[in-house]
Amino acid sequence: MIRLLTKHAVTAFMCGLLPFATLDAQQTPARDTVGSRLLPPDVEREVTDAFNGQNAIRASGAYEVDSGSVVTGDVAVLNGPLTIAGRVNGRVVAINADVILRPGARVEGQILVVGGDVDGKDGAFIGGDVRTYRQRLTYRQEGDRLIASGSSEEDARWWRRHQKWHSHSYSDLHLISARTYNRVEGLPILIGPSFGHRSGQTRFELDALGVFRTGDDLQWNSQTVGHNLKAELSYGHEASVAMGGKLFDVVDPVEQWQLSDVEVGLASFFLHRDFRDYYNRHGGSAYVRLNLNRSVSLTGSLSDERWAVRETFDPFTLFRNGQDWRPNPVLDEGLFHVTNATLRIDTRSDVEDPRSGWDITADYEYGTGNTTSFGPTSPGVRDPSPNGVTNYARGFLDLRRYNRVSPEGQLNLRVVAGGWLNGDELPLQRRFSMGGPGAVDGYPFRRTGAGDDVRQCSDGVNIPLGMPAQCERMVLFQAEYRGDLWLSMFSDWQWVNSWRHGGWRHRAQWVVFTDAGRGWLVGNRIGDLQYPRDELPGLSTFKTDIGVGFDAGLIGLFVAKSVSDSKEPPNFFVRVGKRF
Repeated sequence: MIRLLTKHAVTAFMCGLLPFATLDAQQTPARDTVGSRLLPPDVEREVTDAFNGQNAIRASGAYEVDSGSVVTGDVAVLNGPLTIAGRVNGRVVAINADVILRPGARVEGQILVVGGDVDGKDGAFIGGDVRTYRQRLTYRQEGDRLIASGSSEEDARWWRRHQKWHSHSYSDLHLISARTYNRVEGLPILIGPSFGHRSGQTRFELDALGVFRTGDDLQWNSQTVGHNLKAELSYGHEASVAMGGKLFDVVDPVEQWQLSDVEVGLASFFLHRDFRDYYNRHGGSAYVRLNLNRSVSLTGSLSDERWAVRETFDPFTLFRNGQDWRPNPVLDEGLFHVTNATLRIDTRSDVEDPRSGWDITADYEYGTGNTTSFGPTSPGVRDPSPNGVTNYARGFLDLRRYNRVSPEGQLNLRVVAGGWLNGDELPLQRRFSMGGPGAVDGYPFRRTGAGDDVRQCSDGVNIPLGMPAQCERMVLFQAEYRGDLWLSMFSDWQWVNSWRHGGWRHRAQWVVFTDAGRGWLVGNRIGDLQYPRDELPGLSTFKTDIGVGFDAGLIGLFVAKSVSDSKEPPNFFVRVGKRF
């Protein structure tokens, strides 16, 4: 009883910190090191060159572009703030200053801010990207020229003087949450030291973290204890190359492209619903990562790892705590050698609130190994090799395009496609499902029923415990139109000049969307579930929906209705952040 109470107390305490905790399981958590306290040299040069260059306006101290005013070139401000209510046809550079955008303001170029932030961008038009750096620029002035005197804030200089390894080293001890709350771990906690050293453009980092899982009684065994060790050597700043290695004993999800870690964790903790399946990975890997520029990166890795099933724990939830969890499906087990290549392109104007740009992830995986135990599937889903030898190739593409079609409107498009490319049948850990929040929203998540189910690739009746993802291929199309909806309290409305200054304003959005997608198996043509390797299902077989929603920024409320199945009731759901 004492152990049970202790487990629930730890879980409840850590989940209270969940929205504020680091939720990236397999990556080193963000830290406030010397490197992050310093402004990168290339940014120093960029902002000083911009300030010293030919600008339509260059000012020291507070400056305002009034409503109705038009600046034909660039604007550079030192020690502002800079307030823009009118129009700037060039770019905006603010040094040790905030940029305040009034509703209706227009900046045709980019906005670059060091030592400050941008306020009000939701209510303004920005033609270029927005970059902000919290580090202040230390400088001196020689006549009209601004000269950077070395990227060093006062606290960073103090930090360097007190480091054992002098100016470019750190050592930290971490106690943080890892990934997200789920039914096979509870809330996993990472604890351990991190070390780093930087010399010029060369950096070395080492993390040695233990993993403690709070979903079961606090015991020292393989179910509740793991590890995640990482060493990386990198060179360069904006364009860089890195190589490293990992040793891990961690829990990974089968599919993580549908919902974010935060959404899965909150749904599990509050509503007793876990929208993922999990398996254990134990082994090591080596990788090389090439950052071509700020927007493009390419990563290649080789790993040897043992896959194992995870049992379902009974972690505490705020509501429905007495209900049973959906069992975690029994997946494949064995030793695998995995080769992986991932291309990432991100040209979004803003990571948190993109208004334009591309976000593309393309992944290729080749796996070989020996499967010692095959997880159960529906009849006809696969015909596993009798000796367990497995060789497969799998691809995955997530392509998102954000388009600002007017100052208030966005048309966003997404295509997700993935599945078997060649070789043997895919392991269960590499298969797909469709339906529920994050995919075809007008359908419930993993619901059984009679008849062929192209969302899970089953006969709808003979489905293994936990209802695993079984599709070898899938494709999903999503489109949405977003329009701004301004909420205001305690402000004064003026019909001619729109919003007056003062009061509380917040930009929400109304959303209209549609989804279409399905999964299928690869093989001889059988009904609507299985197609030859060189054939795609007809569009008439896709599951489709339409929906509307209200996005308040942090949280969104949506309702979707199936179009392809008229008897399906509307599906109401909540999203944290953007749909995609």
